Amino acid sequence: MRFKAYTITLLLLFFFLGLVLFWVQVFRGGYYYHLSLRNSIRLISEVPRRGKILDRNQKVLADNIISFDVVVTPQEFKNKKHIFQRLSEILSKDPETLSRIYEKGYLNPFTPVVIASGVPKTTAIIVEEEGLDLGGVSVQLNARRYYPLLTGACHVLGYMGEIDKSRITKLKDYGYDIKDLVGYSGIEEEDDLYLRGERGGQQVEVDSAGRQVRMLGYKPPLVGKDVELTLDLDMQSAADNLLKGKKGAFVLLDIETGEVFVLSSAPAFDPNIFVEKKDRKALSDVLTSSSAPLFNRAISGQFPPGSVFKIVTAVAALKNKKITPATSYLCPGSLKVGNRNFKCWSTHGLQDFYQAMAYSCDVYFYRLSILAGADAMTEAAHDFGFAAVTGIDLSHEATGFIPSRLWKRLKYFDNWYDGDSANFSIGQGFVLVTPLQLARMMATVANGGYLVEPYLTKAVDGVSVERKEPKRIDVPEDVIGVIKESLRLPVQLESGTAHSLEVAGLEICAKTGTAQVFGAKAHGWVAGFFPMSKPKYAFCILLENVDTSHYACELGREFFQEMKEKGKWL
Repeated sequence: MRFKAYTITLLLLFFFLGLVLFWVQVFRGGYYYHLSLRNSIRLISEVPRRGKILDRNQKVLADNIISFDVVVTPQEFKNKKHIFQRLSEILSKDPETLSRIYEKGYLNPFTPVVIASGVPKTTAIIVEEEGLDLGGVSVQLNARRYYPLLTGACHVLGYMGEIDKSRITKLKDYGYDIKDLVGYSGIEEEDDLYLRGERGGQQVEVDSAGRQVRMLGYKPPLVGKDVELTLDLDMQSAADNLLKGKKGAFVLLDIETGEVFVLSSAPAFDPNIFVEKKDRKALSDVLTSSSAPLFNRAISGQFPPGSVFKIVTAVAALKNKKITPATSYLCPGSLKVGNRNFKCWSTHGLQDFYQAMAYSCDVYFYRLSILAGADAMTEAAHDFGFAAVTGIDLSHEATGFIPSRLWKRLKYFDNWYDGDSANFSIGQGFVLVTPLQLARMMATVANGGYLVEPYLTKAVDGVSVERKEPKRIDVPEDVIGVIKESLRLPVQLESGTAHSLEVAGLEICAKTGTAQVFGAKAHGWVAGFFPMSKPKYAFCILLENVDTSHYACELGREFFQEMKEKGKWL
């Protein structure tokens, strides 16, 4: 009987112990788990200095400057109301705003919260002098991104911003975290993994209240790697200045390697406003402006190319032996194609191929389009890399668009007509290209038929970046030679459409284009290469809604003349 009582008592005790364990592990498990985490080792992260962005001559395009930041360490922060009141007087911010910034930035008791960044040195000195009365408040020195060119090369460089949710999802495996500053667009985004460096920090022990007990170790951050670009700062700055107050783009590249010397887009923006975030109006203006200053027209803008596209039409006709350079047609000022009368911009009379290129005779190319046919023109456009990205190392590059007979049948359930070919031949209708694509087309003509891949990143941390070899296009050398020879005439001849581009000694070859735009003034184009005897550079200039290509030629001549005087073309 006594043994039975012992057994029952023991079972009851075990049952009670089981209930306690169940309560602790199931109902109170989360509480004790978080409590244990708080009484552990933590890492106070330290952000590294970002690598510089340099031009091809080691001139600085993006740098870092010392920023005086006022920070609060929560575990040392006492008498908040009094301290915020005093800080409001020093920083010229009301206490409620400071309190909101503090609450929003709070992570844990030992991680400092930045409540004012980039304060003047005099303000930082005042805060430090009053350190004893401002418990938990101090000044930290941080490296802040700075763009000395302001709006210069902004579309190439990009800008910095706080990481968003989509980027955290994609980049968390690479060490990115909430509130990290990352590159948005441009080289800042493309080469962010190199530029950002590797964060370091302090390893500290904290108690159950989350307070720091002692420092266990320190790992210094690794500075980001410097990135050297192919840009030439003098050339880039000249192009940027010439485009100020306009809408357009300017591209200049090496015809053999694809190195980009100039890539300018206007209107422009100042990347510093995204770093400092002090001028709210400037930020709002950039983000909401109808002129789209953040839009990189050089690589993302898709425009009808106008008569610059006649090079493609000529290649289609010459390659398929539909004409020879001596083939002549009469230009009476218009040509009836189907039921429509297609006008020429002038009455040119009898024209051979070279004259048609020099004076940009539309009637001549209407005839070539009917002879060559839509399929040959579509093929020639694809040969030159249109309707596909060039592969430049910048994000958001557009492909442009090249129509075809099959596309029209599938899209509009309609046949392709000779009128479609006529529009196609002069870069109108459905054709869309980017300025960079036209510059690359000119490079392909200049180098004898090799399609280069344009690029901007020349070296990372002093190590050259490997690039793809140019690809030979399916166009005979003699055809390329005829096109190359014909492009000298628009500039050389006094009555040539690009004569205002002529600069003594440069032997510039070019083709102009005036692209009609529905409901607005026409876009003005000029694209080409130089010098003819030994080509080195290819270029493209676009000015939106200027009604004629003349202004693009004038801008180009001013640029080439200025760079000649600086010895850039030697």
